[in-house]
Amino acid sequence: MSYAITGLALLAAVTLVNALLTFAVIKRWRATMAAPAPAPAAAASGPPALAVHEGDHTPAFTLRTPRGEVSESTLTGYPALICFLRPDCGPTRESLPEIQRWAEANTPSGAHLVAIISGQPPEAGPLLEAVGPLTGLTATEPPNGPVADAFGVRHHPTFVLLDADGTITETGIGQGSLPALNLLTA
Repeated sequence: MSYAITGLALLAAVTLVNALLTFAVIKRWRATMAAPAPAPAAAASGPPALAVHEGDHTPAFTLRTPRGEVSESTLTGYPALICFLRPDCGPTRESLPEIQRWAEANTPSGAHLVAIISGQPPEAGPLLEAVGPLTGLTATEPPNGPVADAFGVRHHPTFVLLDADGTITETGIGQGSLPALNLLTA
């Protein structure tokens, strides 16, 4: 009989603790529901930003290309257009004619065209074939790779125009940004 009384007393204690915890949860839930909702974070206005800006010096980077290693120091002496492209990106494909026009207008006078393709070589193959005839300075890197990270590239296509001293003169993000920023007249 004493086991039955002890069991009932234990059951009553557990039931009381359970009831107290339930009331505490209900009280906290009501307080949470009565509190004003937090203000939504302000959406960024304007175009997406890069980590580099006009007037900045080119960040340090190194690429392995068919012509050998390319870095910010090897691009000095002539203007350069750095293109960040992605193989599965429609705006990238639509920007290829503008990139070709820039290359035809500027590389004969010594300007450099650098194409950095986000993705592994197998998936980047068709895009490499498209830009390869325009420049030997092509490279692939993983998405958000080291060079894209140095420039703060998060959207494709992205274009960065450098003057002969390695200073960033203009940047463009997205389809149509290459001709819109007058990048064709380096």
